[in-house]
Order: sequence, then C-alpha cells, then structure tokens
Amino acid sequence: MGKTKLCPKCGSKRIKILVPQTGIWTCMKCGYQGGVLIEDSKMEKQINDAKKMDKLSKKLMRGRL
Repeated sequence: MGKTKLCPKCGSKRIKILVPQTGIWTCMKCGYQGGVLIEDSKMEKQINDAKKMDKLSKKLMRGRL
C-alpha cells in the first residue's frame, strides 16, 4: 500500500495541483488551498474514523440515536 495524498482539512483524496511552480494544492471537496498535504496511508483511515465519530457524537447530542 503506497502513500496517499490527502487534504489536511477534510481528508479527501479529491485534490489537484493548482500552481505547480509553487506546489499549491486545492481540494475539490472542501476548497482548501495550500502547500501542505498529508501523505500517509494510515492517516487516511484515522481521518475517516474521526469523521465517523464526529458524526455519531452530533447525532447523540441531537437525540437521534
């Protein structure tokens, strides 16, 4: 399993290089723009798990579970 480039804000794989000369990337999902990306295959799973836990806690707070 190789390293995956991920958005540091939302964890999406939907990123593309915006300005190749400066290394600025943009996320097609959340709109993040910057020179920092996460390149770790294990980090992707951790980000997704954190998002699921956040969704679950919001449901619990609203009393929908």
